[in-house]
Amino acid sequence: MRTSLSKLSITGIATAALATALTAGAAVAEDPISLTVWSDTPRLTYFEAYDKANEDIDLTVVTVAPADLVAKLQLSMRAGSDIPDVIFMSSIAYGAQLSTRRSNYLMDLTDKVPQPLLDEFYTNANSPCIINDRLLCLRNDLAHMLIWYDAPKMEELGKQIPTTWEEFEQLGAELAAMDDDYLLGSAVEPWPLYAFLMAGGCEMGVPVAGKDDTVHIDLTTENCLRPARMVDAMAANGSLSRFGPFDPNFVNQAKEGKVPLIVGPTWFGEYVMRPTYEVPEGRLAAALPLKWESQEQPLAWSWGGGTFGGWKDTEHPEAVVDLIIWSAVDIDNRAIEATLPGHEPSALAWGKRLRSDEYYANHQVLDALVDSAAFSHPDYVSQRFSVPDAIGKVVAPELANGAKLVDLLPALQEELINVARLNGYIVE
Repeated sequence: MRTSLSKLSITGIATAALATALTAGAAVAEDPISLTVWSDTPRLTYFEAYDKANEDIDLTVVTVAPADLVAKLQLSMRAGSDIPDVIFMSSIAYGAQLSTRRSNYLMDLTDKVPQPLLDEFYTNANSPCIINDRLLCLRNDLAHMLIWYDAPKMEELGKQIPTTWEEFEQLGAELAAMDDDYLLGSAVEPWPLYAFLMAGGCEMGVPVAGKDDTVHIDLTTENCLRPARMVDAMAANGSLSRFGPFDPNFVNQAKEGKVPLIVGPTWFGEYVMRPTYEVPEGRLAAALPLKWESQEQPLAWSWGGGTFGGWKDTEHPEAVVDLIIWSAVDIDNRAIEATLPGHEPSALAWGKRLRSDEYYANHQVLDALVDSAAFSHPDYVSQRFSVPDAIGKVVAPELANGAKLVDLLPALQEELINVARLNGYIVE
């Protein structure tokens, strides 16, 4: 579907009329720069605002389903036509998929975005955009994991909010002993499992510094075994469900107030706990990510977050860079973003609405979201293979049937090594 904005095209008739109106000898205005943007639906308002604010730019915005972006773009590149100047990438994986020898689309922004501007982003916010030591995009929103909890329920239960994974596991054991079907999350959902393991320092495809397309995969270390044992213990006592967080069985328990606390991404409170779990007004709060007692600080994995990128062969590179930067950092525009912006000044402006929202238990939710950003895992990067897909294939079905995660790590390691190599990576 092609979406027309305020100045998306100037017709030949209008152009001719304008030219006729100019008196002989008067300076003829330069034609506006025409850029094509591929966007998802939520980002359309961004580009409409930019279009209205820049008289020298005409935007043509094409709405593309997020899941279709890479395949559609690869077809356009092969055909050599209809290639967009700017794209919004809903998955961080797309950066790696669109910067290969065969699909070499993304512009290198390394020398085009001023360092002081990059410094305005949260810690590691742009890690998904750094591919083989080149900055190939700018981050739209953050999605790091932290604690979401029902404040009155936790008080009613007489429980403290955990600050370590050891305390989290102990809380699960205590709730399980109450024999009242309380849950602290899922033992089978790929993304949370991925986050549990990575938060312990497990190396499930982390990039090797200074070596292009090289990753380290080793699931035999204590950094992997320790969180795996935690998952197994909590699955065994029932505090981690063998249903996923969107499964009707889990959702029904959540609606009954049986999920007093859960580890989830920044968007989980507003877009899952509020509408799907139906946590009542005045109850939902947030706290910092968990760490292991042996760690100096948390390692918070993420679950999502989009990016903006541009075409390396565009006819208008300066205009493309300007649009990418504006999309990522314009504070007025970012303040209406649906989820937490990666740009810190924009995030604080965005948070004013959150602070005033009486739905939450207190006005400290924003503090938890932005303070947690400092702990975002540096290895949350763009890759051409999917660890969650591997977990979903090798691990999740077995866990749902009662298997132990510890016992499944060797098979998961083998799967990760195979898919990494299949996608052109060197595995160390």
